[in-house]
Amino acid sequence: MSYKKRGGGRSNSQKELILKIITVILAILLGVFLWMNKVEEDRKSAELRALNKKLYQEEQEKQIALKQKEAEDSFYQKLVDGFDVNVLVVGDSIAENGQGEKGWCTLLQNNLRKTYNNRVLFTNVSMGGNASYAGYVRTMALNDDVGYDLAIICYGQNDGADGFSTNYESIIRAIRSKYPDCSIISILESSQREYIEKMTTIQSICEHYSIPVADTIASFNNSGKAYDDLTGDGVHPNEAGQGIYFETVKAVIDDNVAASTGKMAEADVINADVHKFDNFVWYDASSDFVRVDDTTFTISTNASGILGIDYTYESGDNKADIYVDGELFESPTVTFDYDFSQRHILVVSDDCTVKSEIKVVFNTKEQADGFKGMCFSWE
Repeated sequence: MSYKKRGGGRSNSQKELILKIITVILAILLGVFLWMNKVEEDRKSAELRALNKKLYQEEQEKQIALKQKEAEDSFYQKLVDGFDVNVLVVGDSIAENGQGEKGWCTLLQNNLRKTYNNRVLFTNVSMGGNASYAGYVRTMALNDDVGYDLAIICYGQNDGADGFSTNYESIIRAIRSKYPDCSIISILESSQREYIEKMTTIQSICEHYSIPVADTIASFNNSGKAYDDLTGDGVHPNEAGQGIYFETVKAVIDDNVAASTGKMAEADVINADVHKFDNFVWYDASSDFVRVDDTTFTISTNASGILGIDYTYESGDNKADIYVDGELFESPTVTFDYDFSQRHILVVSDDCTVKSEIKVVFNTKEQADGFKGMCFSWE
């Protein structure tokens, strides 16, 4: 019996040894497996990182290429390439009224969005009753941090022939100065009905600068409708007339898109007097002037050149006494025979020099409340 016990003990020891050996082997195998698995995971992670880096680099290169293309594209090419575009409209009441629900500006904006499926922002700084000098000032004073791709100019109705060419060209030069890559379309206003001197002046200027013209005079004449059926007051287009303005401007855009028109080329000024508008400074009534009392504003400054004023006409007589360095300089006076108020920008003087102060005194508080500011332009 005692021999059998010793034999059984050796057998158990052998089993334990075998189990230990198997356990070690399994542990080694598990370690090898885990190590191989980690190596595989590291390899996959490295491949994934490399792939992500490649994709990121490709995306960066794509974005750089897109930005480069966007910078090189004209307004017309941006439409086709799907880039967002910004449009500036500067004009008189025919352009201002185009902002309504069925106005030509609104129709054009909606059409461009639908046709090209991109973002189209319109900024309309047009002012009813104003002549083209106001367009120059509104363009130069605009400070909204927007880079415009297209500017639509719409003037002529309120301009006289004297100085019109210089003022109109100054708008073009202002746009080119502030927005070098901006395309321009000029409108021949239907209200002129014929190709009078102002209209042929616009055509001549646009030919010089290679600016396409939206001829609504021809569009109205060729519409098959009587002129009075396209306007409610003989000047401003009604709903049918607004549609013709939209179609005329749209046709210009379509033609230039089809031709893949590039950016405008540089061109010298036609009239050397336009250089008098090269430099510009704007003095805002609300931030640069000091309102001394209900009717009086003052500003301390030193400037010279063409002096302009921006203020609102009220019904009746409107007068602004402008003092330069303590002396009465000009008193622009306008009788406004309408039952509404209207903002106007006009030239006070072609040659004004201020050494220390400008003071503006209005007749009434109501007139003073409509004061927007003054500006100087010089060569």
